[in-house]
Amino acid sequence: MIHRKEEIQRDYHQENRIKNSKSSIIGSSLLIMATILPCLDRILCWIWPSLDVIEDNRGVVLSINIWQGCLYLSSVFIAIAAFFNPSKKLYYFPIAINAYSAIVYFAPIFGFQVRFLALNSWLAGIMSIVITYPIMLMLKHVRYLSLEERATDDFQADLIVKIKKLDQENKKLKHQIRSKINHED
Repeated sequence: MIHRKEEIQRDYHQENRIKNSKSSIIGSSLLIMATILPCLDRILCWIWPSLDVIEDNRGVVLSINIWQGCLYLSSVFIAIAAFFNPSKKLYYFPIAINAYSAIVYFAPIFGFQVRFLALNSWLAGIMSIVITYPIMLMLKHVRYLSLEERATDDFQADLIVKIKKLDQENKKLKHQIRSKINHED
């Protein structure tokens, strides 16, 4: 039992290390882009301030359209990045920025207005960091449990194979003993 637990911990730490393969670099880059995308509207508004004034044909400010589109793309990048096996620690940042976006989006429902780079914006950022940390701890625990479950399944599969081999050897030995007894008679 202790040996198996050490093996699970070793696998867990190996899985947690930053990988340098090309696919993990691509996945990590996608996670970084997923982190930056929700902020793209603010970056573009610094370059072109008119984006906060121009409205589309529905009356929605263009920067809000950019923000919502980037939020959708960010989720797609996170989903695609999972296939490239990025560093697990990099998931923290897109989750934190999406938590921040959710706070900014739902704040008016509760009577608050979050202004970018104002004090309440910084407080929303701190809240998103605080919200994201327990989520990451939970995901870390779930990953550890899945490794433990996989190790248990592997152990059970190995045990079944060994029991079948022993059963075959037992039958073979019984057959040899019977044939010797029959030859002696």
